[in-house]
Amino acid sequence: MDAKTVIQKIKNENISFIDFWFVDIFGELRSLGMPGYAISEDNIKNGLEKLDASSIRGFKSVNQSDMILKPDVSTFRILPPDYDDNVNRKNARIFCDLYEGNTLEETRYNRDSRGIAQKASQQIEKFGITHTNWGPEIEFFVFDAINIYPSPYAATHSYGGSGYSIESKESPWMKGNISTAIDLKEGYYPAQPKDTLNGFRKDISEDLYKYFGIKTEAEHHEVATSGQCEINLVYDEMIQMADNIVTVKNFVRVKAKKRNKIATFMSKPIFGDNASAMHAHQSLWNKGTNVMYDPDDNVAQMSQMGRYYIGGILEHASALCAITNPTTNSYKRLVPGFEAPVNICWGMGNRSAAIRVPMYYRNQEKSKRIEYRVPDPTANIYLLEAALLLAGLDGIKRKIDPGDPVEENVYNLTPEQKRKYKIGSLPVSLIASLDSLQSDQAFLEDIFTSDFLDKYIDLKYQEYRNFAQTPTAWEVSMYSDG
Repeated sequence: MDAKTVIQKIKNENISFIDFWFVDIFGELRSLGMPGYAISEDNIKNGLEKLDASSIRGFKSVNQSDMILKPDVSTFRILPPDYDDNVNRKNARIFCDLYEGNTLEETRYNRDSRGIAQKASQQIEKFGITHTNWGPEIEFFVFDAINIYPSPYAATHSYGGSGYSIESKESPWMKGNISTAIDLKEGYYPAQPKDTLNGFRKDISEDLYKYFGIKTEAEHHEVATSGQCEINLVYDEMIQMADNIVTVKNFVRVKAKKRNKIATFMSKPIFGDNASAMHAHQSLWNKGTNVMYDPDDNVAQMSQMGRYYIGGILEHASALCAITNPTTNSYKRLVPGFEAPVNICWGMGNRSAAIRVPMYYRNQEKSKRIEYRVPDPTANIYLLEAALLLAGLDGIKRKIDPGDPVEENVYNLTPEQKRKYKIGSLPVSLIASLDSLQSDQAFLEDIFTSDFLDKYIDLKYQEYRNFAQTPTAWEVSMYSDG
C-alpha cells in the first residue's frame, strides 16, 4: 500500500477521521486525529508537522520541540465502532514513525520506541538470520470497578492516607457472588457461569481479526480470580507483532469501557493471587529454516546458536528487568509461589525457570522456540523485543553458554543447589533492576542510544523515589501503633 492507495481508500470507505498512533518511551499510546478530507498524499509521504514533543514526558525540551509524524501506510486499518460514540462515523488508524523537526536532513528521533525496535531488527542480518518470530502471551484483569480512597490523586500524593478496593462478579470477597465466585488461584480454565468474561474475550478476538487482521491462537481465563484473562496471538514478525500488542492492549481497554468495566495491565493488583505476565515466545529464522532447531540434539532439540541466544538473555537478565518489568508493581509479581520466575536459568517445559523451551511438539521445526517468562504487560513492547533480541544476539556473538537445562522445580532448590547449578536471582525491586541496567548496557549500545537510556533510567528512578516515600495502607496498619 502506498500514499495514493491510502488516500483513495479514505475516500472510497468514507473515512471521517484518521487517528495517527505512536507511543511514548514507556509504551503509552498517543493519538492525533485529522479529518479524512484534510489529509493529502504529501502528508502521508513527508509526514505531519503536528507534534509538540515537549508536552510528552521523556521526549524533548521546549526550545527544540518540533517533531514530525511519518505515517507507516502498511498499518492503515479501519477502526471498530467501539472507538466512537457516534455510530455513523467511520474512523481509521495508522502507526507513525517519529522524525526530528529541527534538522534539515531527515533524521529519525532516537527516543522513538518503534524506531529502536526497527534498528534492532536490522542487526540480525550479521548473524545469517532473515527474520524473527514473536508470540507474546497477553495477560490482564477486567474488573467491574477499582475504587481508590479518597481519590487517585490522594493515592499518589498520600498526605491524608489512601486505600483501594476491587469489585468483580468473580471476587470471592464480594457478597452475592454465589454462582460466579472464583477462589484465589482457582481461575484456570473455568467454564461459565464462573467465567463471566467468556463472551468478552471472544468479542475481542473476533474484532481483532475482522478489523485489524490480528489472529488469536487461543483465549481463556487465567489462574487468578476477579477476571484475569489471557489472549495468545498467532506468532508474527518483530515489528508487526509489536504493533499488534499495542493495538490489542488499547482495544481491550476500549472494549472494557464500552461494557462499563475497567481493564488493567498492571501486573499485581490482587494480594495473595497470581499476577499478570507477558511471556515472550521467540524464534530465529533464515528464510524457511528455523535456526534454533537441531533434530540431532537429544536434550532439547535446540541448536548451538539457540543455546547461545539463551545464554545472552540469561547473562543480561537483571539489566533486562528494567525494560521487561518496568514498574514498582512488577516486582510484587516476581516472588516465589505464584508461577513467576525469580531465578536466572533455563529448562525444558519448566515453568519455574526464566526461560522455558516448550516441548509440546518434538521433531517439529516450526514450533522450536524459547519462552522468556519474566516480562509483564506494563512493558513497552517495542523496547522489550529490541532488548531481548540484542541480548540474545550478544550471546551468539560472544558464544555465551547457558549451561545445562534445569529440570527440577527451581523454587524448591536450596541455596547450595542453586550455587551448584550456577543459578542467579532476578532483581527484587525496580531500583535494583535500574542499577543493573546502569552497569550493564553495552549490549544495547548503538541501538538504544545513551541519550535514550539516560532519560529512561532517570525517569524511572524518579518513579521509584516517589513510590519509596509514599506510605501504604499496609504500612499504616502494621506500624501506626509502634
